[in-house]
Amino acid sequence: MNYLAVFLCSDGGIARNSNTEEVMNMQLGEFESRELAIQNACVQLECTHAKNGVLLKGENKGGFLICDAQEFAEL
Repeated sequence: MNYLAVFLCSDGGIARNSNTEEVMNMQLGEFESRELAIQNACVQLECTHAKNGVLLKGENKGGFLICDAQEFAEL
């Protein structure tokens, strides 16, 4: 399954492009499971896994939400 990292603002909201209003994201690639995608994203994005696929960059610095392509389409 293909996974993406959705950018989160420091308040926990989803970051959007100011011009297009599209959800800001980064392709992580194909992984066999969500857990593998999260582990890889933690290393790649230099974050820590908080809970349920939410990665944190640090206190009040925002983070990322790891989701698969289907979940991303719903955002």
